[in-house]
Amino acid sequence: LILFLDDCQWIDAASSALLVQLMMTGSSFKYQRLFFFMSCRDDEISATHPLNLVLSQVSSFGNIKTTKIYLTPLTKGALNELVSTALSLLPRITRPLADILHHKTK
Repeated sequence: LILFLDDCQWIDAASSALLVQLMMTGSSFKYQRLFFFMSCRDDEISATHPLNLVLSQVSSFGNIKTTKIYLTPLTKGALNELVSTALSLLPRITRPLADILHHKTK
């Protein structure tokens, strides 16, 4: 089972407590076939944020592995390539749209 949680920068204390409980319960299953994938904007997370408390509690549990992956914004060229591929159009045609998207998502 894979559980993906997006925008975890808005997680509250009750939700984080439930998440810890799910992770700790899931780690005790014989085959441990649970994968929790969470995303957040790291610039909106403080040291006392509930998500950091979740990670520290889960890490101290012992048999649960946590990994943080930091992503950087796409360049204009990479974003244009993505838009071009998604729309099946030449990059020169999608460049204006990619420029707008890049500007809006900074």
